[in-house]
Amino acid sequence: MLTLARQQQRQNIRWLLCLSVLMLLALLLSLCAGEQWISPGDWFTPRGELFVWQIRLPRTLAVLLVGAALAISGAVMQALFENPLAEPGLLGVSNGAGVGLIAAVCLGKGNSPTGR
Repeated sequence: MLTLARQQQRQNIRWLLCLSVLMLLALLLSLCAGEQWISPGDWFTPRGELFVWQIRLPRTLAVLLVGAALAISGAVMQALFENPLAEPGLLGVSNGAGVGLIAAVCLGKGNSPTGR
């Protein structure tokens, strides 16, 4: 009979595998989807090489890296403050952004590009 810790470890591994498969499917879907759908069979045509390998793949990898960086920074913040509910508002980031917005509007830098 498995101990409770061993069962939890197996369950965690299952979750990790399922989430990894979902992320891989989302990655493949993002390479296909766009203004025009490009199926995996067309990825190695000249059109597919341009759109998939030079435009969509770098964008998708950048999104994955930014998501990973945000996840790591959130985990570091939670560990640093020893608070599992820590979020950016804890540091006053939202308040600082609000002050910057008000300053930009008051100084006239908050105008729209059309000048209206």
